[in-house]
Order: sequence, then structure tokens, then C-alpha cells
Amino acid sequence: MGFSGSFVVARTEQPVTELSAIQAVGAMSWWSARDGAWQILQLSPGVAPHDSIATETGAPALVMYVHDSDVVSVEAASPDGLTWHCALSPEMARDYGVPEEWIGNPDEVTHQAVTWAEKAGLQADPVAVRAILEAECDPLAEGLVLDLVHALGFRFGAGENLLTCQ
Repeated sequence: MGFSGSFVVARTEQPVTELSAIQAVGAMSWWSARDGAWQILQLSPGVAPHDSIATETGAPALVMYVHDSDVVSVEAASPDGLTWHCALSPEMARDYGVPEEWIGNPDEVTHQAVTWAEKAGLQADPVAVRAILEAECDPLAEGLVLDLVHALGFRFGAGENLLTCQ
């Protein structure tokens, strides 16, 4: 059995664990890293309210829910209403019964994700984003999470190992 929980990316000076959306579910942090005011946390149980995190912080937010280290549901929001979503590890997502509209068209999702990143003040790599959208987990979907956030322009814990439930 693999990890099931969330990775949350938010820009805030306070610890992300103090946000009301995180407090509401009583999530426990397994791993965290910073990139300036940006933070990423690995939490269990999962957290879904990406739009409330963006509203509370006044900045873009990204929530990635990992299911059993096999599939990642990605949701992004920003205070100006720009949102996008997709599923990472698309073939595995199909095996789990995730609808095609949730998996997303790689061209459309790449464009949305790069636009979101630019509005967040980041410099995304569209080629890398597209490759991650089409990649399968090998061996754990958590690896795709860090690959995606790096492709979007974040620089969290380069070279650090993730602490995951196994």
C-alpha cells in the first residue's frame, strides 16, 4: 500500500499548516520545503480546497492529491479565478476510472499550467510540463509531483528525498 494524501503548494509567510483549510481537516505534515515565500507540504489525510487556500493567502495555490502512490489529481487556483486541473500518470488514472475530462488534454493543460505559473511569477518549462502530463509513475506518483512543481518553476528541495508512507 502506497501513500494517499496531498501535496499543497502555497505562497504565505505563515506556515501552510496554519491555514484554515489545512486546520479544518487536521492534516499531519510528513515533509515540507520552501522556495522563498512559497511552501510545499506533504500532508495526510488529503486536502482538497485549493480555491479556499488561494483566497486565504491571496496567492495562487496548487493541491495535488496522491492516491496509493499510483495517481495524482492536480488542482490549481488563483485569486483572479484562473484554475486548471489534471491527473498525473494518465494510464493508471484510466485504470482507476478517472474520467478523460479530468485527466485533461495535454496541450490544453500545458497551456493552462504555464499561464498559471506565469501569473504566479514563475518561469515554467512548457516542454517539461507536457512530458510530465504524459508520464507514468515510476515507481511512485510522488515523483511526478516534484517533477511537476519543478517544471512549473518552483525550486523546492532540489535533490532531497521525499518522506512517504510505504
